[in-house]
Amino acid sequence: MAGNGLRLGMNGFSLCWRPGPKTKGALAVVMLALTLGGAWRLGPRVWQHVEPAHGHPLLPPWPWQQPRISPAASAAFVSALSPGWRATNLGNPAASHYSACWQSLPRTPWGLALSDGSLYVGLGNASNSGPSANAGPVPLLAYNLNDQRWQQHATLPEEEIQRFVKQGTDLWIPGADPRGSWRWGNLYRQNNVDGSWWQERRLPQFIHVHDLAWHRKQLVVAGNVPDAVNTGPKHHRHGSALAHSGDGGKTWSVHRLQGWRATALLPLQDQLYAVQVLPGPGLRRWLNQSGRLKGFTAVQQWQGDGGWLPRPDLSASALLPAVAGAGERSAWIERATSNGKAVAWIASLGPWGGERLRRAAFLAQSLRPGAVVVQPVALRTREEAMDWQIDADGGWYLLSSEKLGSARWRNRISQVHVSPANTLHSNTVLSFEAPLPAWSLEGDQKRWFVGLGHPPFEAEPAPGRCPAGVHHSGTVLQVLRQ
Repeated sequence: MAGNGLRLGMNGFSLCWRPGPKTKGALAVVMLALTLGGAWRLGPRVWQHVEPAHGHPLLPPWPWQQPRISPAASAAFVSALSPGWRATNLGNPAASHYSACWQSLPRTPWGLALSDGSLYVGLGNASNSGPSANAGPVPLLAYNLNDQRWQQHATLPEEEIQRFVKQGTDLWIPGADPRGSWRWGNLYRQNNVDGSWWQERRLPQFIHVHDLAWHRKQLVVAGNVPDAVNTGPKHHRHGSALAHSGDGGKTWSVHRLQGWRATALLPLQDQLYAVQVLPGPGLRRWLNQSGRLKGFTAVQQWQGDGGWLPRPDLSASALLPAVAGAGERSAWIERATSNGKAVAWIASLGPWGGERLRRAAFLAQSLRPGAVVVQPVALRTREEAMDWQIDADGGWYLLSSEKLGSARWRNRISQVHVSPANTLHSNTVLSFEAPLPAWSLEGDQKRWFVGLGHPPFEAEPAPGRCPAGVHHSGTVLQVLRQ
């Protein structure tokens, strides 16, 4: 509707109202006051309060809509599938929300999680640059295994759902990049009684929450805040922070650090370690200009009194063994997966010398002072580590993808375990070829769910362009053992 009218859609009907000049002025004053006060924001349909909220329910969208499934959903499009396995295409649920072919990045299934008979998928794009930058609000979609259909459970006020974290029977989502006011960061949890989703908005000033974990009855998060330091230009004061809560997220204690972002929490042998982005040349210059580089320590270890102990011995070379240029190239550690006895993670490694960007996998059996044991997982030259899953027998499964050519990727699930001689061994459980790399993994050795998405380290397509294979981004596959 053109002009200054207000349209509220209700079952196909419209209610139109055109305010007069005095009313317009009064509304403008009220809206400005509320916006400057940080108390409200105008959402796509309703006014939404953004002050602290503990246990705020996220209502499903109305009217309820089944996300569109791509026409190719009735048949799998994989090839070279390992013998003894059968693949089924569950469709592309994100295509109804990110409908343009070039929106391959926000359609990417960054994470998958099984909970209460449903397979949840994380979507969106939290980057501030590129054609699909800041792609929220993000739909929370799930595939009902009994009904064999996709459902939208809620819409999150986030730019991206990066990962799901399981705690017992509960499923949580860290608020990777909240929309609206940054006074408070977001966590989301699923009610395991009725399956509903709830928003926890009490994290003080957390712009990003990249990971969360439970340790000694404490809920712990890692991310960054706008006031990590109190010197320098205001827009350069943001940085790494950790926070912990002993009452389930109602109140928090925040620990500010010297780095850019804290990206991962590593639970290992009743200890908890927090890791920041390891700086390359560009980030190192930024830290040095703001006076932070001298006091920077990449890893912090949780202490029993609620404090954090810097661990300068856990350097880049200790966390990234056998990586050329460790300590001189950037590294973003993520996807930390622990079985208690050991912890595995994936590191996105920046360029160094003539070496390309890549994603590498590591497994740590000990991070104790003087007894650090971290080992790399061997991958092919062009193979990227993508996701980890815990093996019920005490090991891990690693998802990896290798580019073979234009719109042709070999995706592989390998079982990784530590031998009695303390060496890493891996064997391929299954592999297949597809037009895109696999980003996320969920399931077990009898049934796997895999999400295909935008190739890592490759630029987004320009609006209006549709390179070969990108229309498949967002596709979720089910692979069954025959």
